[in-house]
Amino acid sequence: QNSQVVGRHWARERMKLSVLSFVIAAVVSSQPTVQASKYTPCPNSCSGNGKCTTPWSVCTCFNGFTGADCSMRTCPRGKAISDSASANDQAHHEAECSNRGSCNRNTGQCKCDTMFEGSACERFMCPNDCSGRGRCVSAKAMARLQDPGELRSSCTSTDICLDVDCNERDYGACMSTYTYETWEADNWYGCLCDAKYSGYDCSRRTCAKGDDPLTTGQNNEVQLLECHADFGTFTFSFDKKTTAPISVDASVSQVMDAINALSSLDGQQPKVAVSWTVGVDKACISSGNQIQVTFLQNFGDLPLLIPDGKLLGQTSGSEIPLITSQKVVTGNKESDVCSMHGTCDEDKGVCNCLNEWATSDGYGNAGTRGDCGFRESGTTSSCPGEPACLGKGVCSGPPNYRCECEQGRSGPDCALIDCPMGKSWHSFPTDDNTAHDLKECSGMGLCDRTSGQCECAEGFEGGACQYMTCANDCNGHGECLSMSTLAQNNRVNGVLTPFTYGTNPNDPLTWDSGKIFGCLCSEGYHGFQCELRSCPFGDDPHSQHQKNEVQQLSCLDSDDSGSFELTFRDQTATVSVTNTAADLESILNGLSTIESVSVTYTDPQIYVGAPSLEADSLQVCRDVGQQVDIEFLSPTGDVPEIIVTNTHSDIDGILSISTLQTGTKEFIECSGRGVCNTDTGLCQCFSGYGSSDGQGNVGTRDDCGYKVPYAFDSRS
Repeated sequence: QNSQVVGRHWARERMKLSVLSFVIAAVVSSQPTVQASKYTPCPNSCSGNGKCTTPWSVCTCFNGFTGADCSMRTCPRGKAISDSASANDQAHHEAECSNRGSCNRNTGQCKCDTMFEGSACERFMCPNDCSGRGRCVSAKAMARLQDPGELRSSCTSTDICLDVDCNERDYGACMSTYTYETWEADNWYGCLCDAKYSGYDCSRRTCAKGDDPLTTGQNNEVQLLECHADFGTFTFSFDKKTTAPISVDASVSQVMDAINALSSLDGQQPKVAVSWTVGVDKACISSGNQIQVTFLQNFGDLPLLIPDGKLLGQTSGSEIPLITSQKVVTGNKESDVCSMHGTCDEDKGVCNCLNEWATSDGYGNAGTRGDCGFRESGTTSSCPGEPACLGKGVCSGPPNYRCECEQGRSGPDCALIDCPMGKSWHSFPTDDNTAHDLKECSGMGLCDRTSGQCECAEGFEGGACQYMTCANDCNGHGECLSMSTLAQNNRVNGVLTPFTYGTNPNDPLTWDSGKIFGCLCSEGYHGFQCELRSCPFGDDPHSQHQKNEVQQLSCLDSDDSGSFELTFRDQTATVSVTNTAADLESILNGLSTIESVSVTYTDPQIYVGAPSLEADSLQVCRDVGQQVDIEFLSPTGDVPEIIVTNTHSDIDGILSISTLQTGTKEFIECSGRGVCNTDTGLCQCFSGYGSSDGQGNVGTRDDCGYKVPYAFDSRS
């Protein structure tokens, strides 16, 4: 008889095990799994790319690897081209592939957006490789390559001498330019076009500039050089081109020949005239000779000739070798395209001169400059155009007969339509760490002067090409927002935490606030162009002795009427003072930012069905006060505190929320026990793990947070 009882007992147990096995099989088979070849303490033995740490069997990946089992590679990181600010005016933090590329987890290589290159997609590419007519340089290099003569009107002993007696000298002080060290200094590249080329990609040709011969009473630029030395050589630089070494014994003609040989000077020879102001026959003498240089073919306010006298010397130890330069007459003649008597054919680089106008010598006579500064016949008695200035400007009248064009029009007869201006994407700085001055089409488009419309480079849009667009328009899974708007949409722990970025339009460090755009992805998507599906997050079922977050609502109200509001991660619900704990639980679980909470009365004597309860005992607000505990089952971890608001001042007593217990559980992708398939947004669970309820039990969250019974225990 005893054996029959025992037999029936084991039969029932086997049936229970069969049912349990069926349930387990259903849970495991409902979710993709990553199979391990054999039992290991950590998932897949960390794929050989990490260290298995105790006591919870978690992989700590080696550098270059990531994922719960270290099976995936990380990609290089760079300063983000676009991201959300972490504080006011603080953005462009390091990000994988610089937020302008997607990471290939198999190879660890970034696949960059079409406009970017580099291992971390950190460099903005020069459009069309500058068409083979320029140099592709960074913003920092652009500053370094600026002509120092543009930045000063003199280079004197005050600049050169390092001590009072000028025994130590440094000509480099006159060759210095602005520095540029902002966030994009090393990774924002643009074209520095060769002479006679222009445009964001150096695809257009420039035309000759010249003086308008109808304007009078103007001056050529005159600069004065002073040389103290009796042996050695010196040089001059003009617009980044440097003369051959000039001897201290050089004659006037030799100095003039050396300067005239500079390719940075325009026009026909002679380009400058040179004379001494002291009656000597050589360029330098011990007591100092003054060399006057008059510019004959470059007009307007010109860069300074920058001297370099480091190879000069004095035979007498009491004399100091020194050469200086300064402007004495600032040129004020026009330097107009085609001398304002023609228009430029930017495809050929040739001036199309108005009727009866032709190329000049720079002084109203026939010449070879190609600038339309010579009137071939007749005299000028009216402004160009029929009617004058084409009705788009005002004629100045005699003797100049220049059209003062209305805004948006230009050219000798106001026929050309200007394109909109915007902060330039790439330009010479105007001060230390200050650049991006206004340019037509923002320097990232070509102007169609017949329509006044910009033809923007790929990836740029707006009337002035002032916006850098989002890749693939965020694939329809997010919003394309400016840096300033991204800052306003910043979130910390799921809570909207807005910052400002670029509110001061004069702050050069946030020049990109309204220009660079990035994706703010919709829920369930991530990636720089919202191209990746997100997977569920959850608690690691292997870690133990951790706690759920518990927050306590306290409410005292005397009249049993009215309501208040609770807000969690920017989602708000209205709660009536007469609602019960069960009502509150249902209300909170209805918020999209909360998956599951459990609400109970703090007083253990209060519960549904408890004996001797007063009429209002189950209300969340009572005239004697009430406290209820809100336990977060999902999301887990340290969640933000619920915000309670007495919106209509209905509550006349205490109304508060406090944290009783900070959540210490994880809230990580696939609960740290699977890898995310970003194509589907589904977790691929490691062997022995399946879908949970967020608390380690079997459930439907598809988060790998359930540890299947009877599987190997990695801690045993």
